Amino acid sequence: MPVSKFRQKVILTSFLFLFFWTRSNLWRKMGGLGELTVVKYQRLGVCGDRFEESGDAEAHLEALAVLVGEGGANVVAIGEIGLDYDREHFCARDVQMKFFERQLDLAKRCQLPVIFHNRNTNGDFEEVVKRRRGDFTTGIVHSFTGTREEMLELCALGLYIGINGCGLRTQELLDMVAAIPMEKLVVETDAPWCGIKASHASSTHVSTKFAQVKKEKFVLGCMVKDRNEPAKVLEVVEVIASIKGVDVSIVAQATYQNTLAILFSGVQSAPIVTTR
Repeated sequence: MPVSKFRQKVILTSFLFLFFWTRSNLWRKMGGLGELTVVKYQRLGVCGDRFEESGDAEAHLEALAVLVGEGGANVVAIGEIGLDYDREHFCARDVQMKFFERQLDLAKRCQLPVIFHNRNTNGDFEEVVKRRRGDFTTGIVHSFTGTREEMLELCALGLYIGINGCGLRTQELLDMVAAIPMEKLVVETDAPWCGIKASHASSTHVSTKFAQVKKEKFVLGCMVKDRNEPAKVLEVVEVIASIKGVDVSIVAQATYQNTLAILFSGVQSAPIVTTR
C-alpha cells in the first residue's frame, strides 16, 4: 500500500521504565529516514500487570510522570494502560487497579488521550472507564476482542476500537468488527504478536501474500515466518474491507483520519493512495 509523500509520524511505544529510557534516547537521536521526514512522538504508560516488575511501583509511576513532562508536545498519549486479569501471576488485581487509576490521573493532568488494555476483567475495566470518562480527552481500546455489545458501549463513550489479527480469529469476532462504526475504527498489528493465521476465520479475506522464510534462513526483503510485522496491517485492512463490503482504500483512509483525530488533532493530512 504505497502512500503519497507527505509528512510521516513515528510513535515509539514504551511500557516499562527501561523501555522509556532506551526509547527516549532513541527518540532524541532519530533523524530523517530515506526520503521521509520523520516526526518523533511517544506514548508512555505501563500495563497493569507490569508495575510490580520494577520492584518499586511508586517510583516507576513517578519516573513515568517525569518523562511525560520532559517529552512535552512529543508525548501524544498515555498508554497502554489498563487491566489484565489473565496475568495476575505478574501483578495482583488490586495493584493493577490502583495504578490504572493513578495513570488516568496523569492523563487528566496532561489532558492526553489514552491507549487502553483490557483482558478478561469481568466488567471492571468498563466501570472505571465510565466513571473516569471526563478525565481524558479520548482513547483507543486496543487489540479489542470483546462482544458486539461491549464494542457499542465503548463507542457510545466516544472511544475508538483497535483491531488486529486477534480480533479477527472467529466468525463471531468478524461479525462484531463488521458492526464497528467506521468513524470509531483504528487498525493495528500488535507485532510481533497477533497476526492473522491460516486457522483464523479471517484468513480467507486476505488477498496480499508476503514472502516469508524461516528466521534461520532470513534474507532481506522477506518476512520471518510466523512473526507479525507492521507491514501486515495491510492484511487487517483487507479483512475489514471485505467483511464490510467496501474498498480497501475506504478503510485505509478512514482509519488513518481517525488516528490523526485521536493523536494529532489539527494536523493537515494528505490522502492515502492505494494500489491493488
